[in-house]
Amino acid sequence: MRDYMRPLTFEEHLDWILGEYGTRRSIYGIPEAMFYRPDPSSPMVSRLFGDSLHTPIGPAAGPHTQLVQNILSAWLCGARYMELKTVQIMDELVIERPCIDMEDEGYNVEWSQELKLERSAAEYARAWVLVHAMPRLLGWDDVTEGTIFNMSVGYNMEGILTPRMQQFMASMEDASDEIGRCLEVLADRLPEMEDLTVPSRISAGCTLSTMHGCPPDEIEKIASYLINRGLHVFVKLNPTLLGAETVRSILNDKLGFKRLHVPDSAFEHDLKYPQAVEILRNLSDLARRKGVTFGVKLTNTLAMENWKGRMPGGEMYMSGRPLFPLAVNLFNKIRSDFPDLPVSFSAGADQENVARLFACGVKTVTIASELLKPGGYGRLLSCVNSLERAMRERGCSSLEEFAKDGAMALKDLAADSLTNPRYRYVPVTPPKSPTPLGMFDCVEAPCSAACPVNQEVPLYARRIAKGDFDGALEAVLRRNPMPGVTGHVCPHGCQDRCTRSQIDEPVAIRALKRAAERYGSFEPTRVEPGDIKVAVIGAGPSGLAAARELAQVGFKVTVMEAKDRPGGMMSLAPSFRLPADALAGDVERVQALGVQFLFNHPVTQSPESLLGEYGAVYVATGFPVDSPLGLEGEGAKGVFGALGFLDSVARGERVDLGDRVLVVGGGNTAMDAARTAMRLGASVKVVYRRTRDQMPAEPEEVEAFLSEGGTILELASPEGLVVSDGTVKGLVCRRNRLGDPGPDGRPRPVPTDETFTLEADSVIAAIGQAQANVIFDASALRIEGGKVRVFDNLSTQVPGVYAGGDLVRGPKTVIAACADGISAARSIARAFGVQVPCQEVPESLTEEEIGQIKLRRIAKVPSAREPRRTQRDFDLFELPLSREEAVEEAKRCLSCDVVCDKCVDVCPNRANVSVLVTPGAGLAPAFRCDGDRVAWVRSVPVQVRQDRQIVHVEDLCNRCGNCETFCVHQDGKPFEQKPRLFFCEEGVVREEENALWAAEGEVVWKQGGIRCSLVRSAYGWIYEDPFIRVELTGSFRPVTFEAKGHFQGERSLEMAFQMKVLLEGMEESAPFLLA
Repeated sequence: MRDYMRPLTFEEHLDWILGEYGTRRSIYGIPEAMFYRPDPSSPMVSRLFGDSLHTPIGPAAGPHTQLVQNILSAWLCGARYMELKTVQIMDELVIERPCIDMEDEGYNVEWSQELKLERSAAEYARAWVLVHAMPRLLGWDDVTEGTIFNMSVGYNMEGILTPRMQQFMASMEDASDEIGRCLEVLADRLPEMEDLTVPSRISAGCTLSTMHGCPPDEIEKIASYLINRGLHVFVKLNPTLLGAETVRSILNDKLGFKRLHVPDSAFEHDLKYPQAVEILRNLSDLARRKGVTFGVKLTNTLAMENWKGRMPGGEMYMSGRPLFPLAVNLFNKIRSDFPDLPVSFSAGADQENVARLFACGVKTVTIASELLKPGGYGRLLSCVNSLERAMRERGCSSLEEFAKDGAMALKDLAADSLTNPRYRYVPVTPPKSPTPLGMFDCVEAPCSAACPVNQEVPLYARRIAKGDFDGALEAVLRRNPMPGVTGHVCPHGCQDRCTRSQIDEPVAIRALKRAAERYGSFEPTRVEPGDIKVAVIGAGPSGLAAARELAQVGFKVTVMEAKDRPGGMMSLAPSFRLPADALAGDVERVQALGVQFLFNHPVTQSPESLLGEYGAVYVATGFPVDSPLGLEGEGAKGVFGALGFLDSVARGERVDLGDRVLVVGGGNTAMDAARTAMRLGASVKVVYRRTRDQMPAEPEEVEAFLSEGGTILELASPEGLVVSDGTVKGLVCRRNRLGDPGPDGRPRPVPTDETFTLEADSVIAAIGQAQANVIFDASALRIEGGKVRVFDNLSTQVPGVYAGGDLVRGPKTVIAACADGISAARSIARAFGVQVPCQEVPESLTEEEIGQIKLRRIAKVPSAREPRRTQRDFDLFELPLSREEAVEEAKRCLSCDVVCDKCVDVCPNRANVSVLVTPGAGLAPAFRCDGDRVAWVRSVPVQVRQDRQIVHVEDLCNRCGNCETFCVHQDGKPFEQKPRLFFCEEGVVREEENALWAAEGEVVWKQGGIRCSLVRSAYGWIYEDPFIRVELTGSFRPVTFEAKGHFQGERSLEMAFQMKVLLEGMEESAPFLLA
């Protein structure tokens, strides 16, 4: 496996740019919709270092400014201030991998350039030529110069004075030789470029990057040298200037990043603030005398202990959102001593704070961590647009006017950064799918993968975005039998896996489902039932789902329910969470399919006793009984089980709770009971044995309970009931402490010696549920822990009897229960040879539509959450979105089921390329060796299902690991698992596995250490490897085949078929990848 990059030649870049733009209207994966065409009249236009600057925003020195494609990608998205990657004399460092981790706050391994100095100089010169040529290539005749390259050097005086570093700096001041060679190539390929002129000086400014712990006198010495050389200079400062106490207080206490530890060594060797003040004064005076600009760059990354262990070494360097409050507070401190000192800012800057930074008076903003997240370089465009929009809204004609109240704006921003939730620690759950990453067909929506019924969330969101609520409801009902219920009370695991969360906030998926059910209309086609009868025991979500699924494929279904109404646990849900009409609508859709319901019809014999009348039985009786507290006096007046209590309230019965209510438990049922009790006029306290953050209840339900005036008593377990005259008067509790983690990963509650008594008029037990059903007493079904044991297909050891839902898994979610019902119904259908409808063909989008989706990916848009009522009554708490709100919210969806490209977005070097292919299915021949002959023994079905495939260009990869972080597949490593393309065939020769080289009509790859090739012929294709040669028709049917060498087992041409599809796709949509 190769661990170095091969930068492309200028000619290769030109071929790539012209080829991709000509075929796809994109460059380096950046769609034309994201190209920034500067407006000469924009208020952002300014001057810096004596040169025109169209936008004061760009990539920071780092992974986005090392190679030609880095710089040009940033330029296309609106960057015009390019802080080139830091170079130093030590240009043969071996960097351990992975070296980047951007899951939330950013971390990296400290390193400078990965190229030789001479190579870096050539890359910058070639990029300089291309940014001058691009306006003409794009037809922007009115765009003139307005881009500044700012070189960055380090890290000590001795290194900077070496001949090779001196030559590098000289080449940045005069690159006429390399520029001239590039112009010759341009003129040869594009005669209209013959008169293009490019300034020979690439950079007039320099940022001094000092290593953590660089001695103060060294900093001043290097900066003075650069100023005396006539360069405009920014000196990068470290956040440690705030001091250890302040840094740790902000990071650990105010922002809540408790797990981050900044070692003492980070402060011991770094510059101290009084020293910095003296150095800045000296350098400001020197720059003034020399007539150049001097300022500071805020800030460097922050060293800390490597607590994650993903990257090598004991230390790593933090960037991103928690660095912003540190940097902006350091900025505020420096401003008090140097009111007019120019500042370039680069610490957690993004679309939401960039305008405020310029209002504080910064000269430029550079960005790195933000660009390593989904949306990639496109986030620069969002920042540029955000700044320009803010300036125009305030009617400002210049950056100076925009920052006229800079001192006050900075003071406010520094204070806000310490309390703003967007900079505080929050647990992050990466949107991952449990499925492995394959070489092909990897597009998968994490929201759908997280849903037990694989709800096609992006599909119904797209339809809502178009105002098609009928179509949206149809899409929901394909896989979800209860949109009314799940649109209100589903715990929405899908939302927790929404890719949008890596940009701003997840899409309000549950609210959109609710909108589809509320505003949409869809009548499913009723199928006339056949002769096969199926009994469903239990009319809860799982039973309803099974009944619906069975009825849709022609079974006669009878649902037997012991109670007088359907819904199971959902019928107990309080009306402020789930209105009765939502459940009724779901049940009516099931009844409309011809399903028969028998209410007040408890099954009193074993489930298998029904098999004489019914062909199959599905048991979904759930866990409908409260688990007792197990305390003496539990039968006293005022002691309730949560389910019984909720059932009484749902039936309209009057329940006398008194004024003081204790609810024991921490799940969703406990929250329902507690919030219901408050609506009956009681003061409610929840007693929980662990801490709030360990409660199994949905966080939003806990927050709603607290917002309504409830309280939570943590670390308390009930030990006894205080009963007087048959009525409960209080609860005796024991104080707990948290111990070691239990099987579920949560810390165990460990009893202490402390006990106390809480007064109460009522105690509601919500500590669990049980099944307690007599139908299992005489049954042969296997029961363990109150749950029925089943096989993977939900069948039991009694043929014809199936079980699912809470009865099998214990109390879970409504959507998980539905999933079991659907799975069991399909198992029953298969057992009777009844065909289950196949999955729908995925939608396909145009490249223009993909471009619009990518535009949505880069812009942070506030989510339209369901408004909440403030009254504490039984009316619906979360109000529905309006039609218009639903449409706007749906537009935030990124259609991850059709396009992913996250590995494309987050790769700084553009090493992951999306290739458009024509999906195809076929039969790949498989051969066996029989002595010196080869036989075609069978044909293997093979297909490429999706029209977007990823090719990994190995020459451009430095194995930073960033695509692994953001791949939607668990343990997915696109840089290893996607087809690895080499631009030179020698690369395939060196590799043992997964190596690819392609040219027009030919593809060569390594598979299991064996070189294989496929070449287009007059009649189809010729496949060849060391063992066989096969001539194939265009449909991949063998015409002739012969043995070249003896082999064991089978040799199948499945991979060859897939490579054919990929090659044809590259020829059509990515010719720049071909040799």
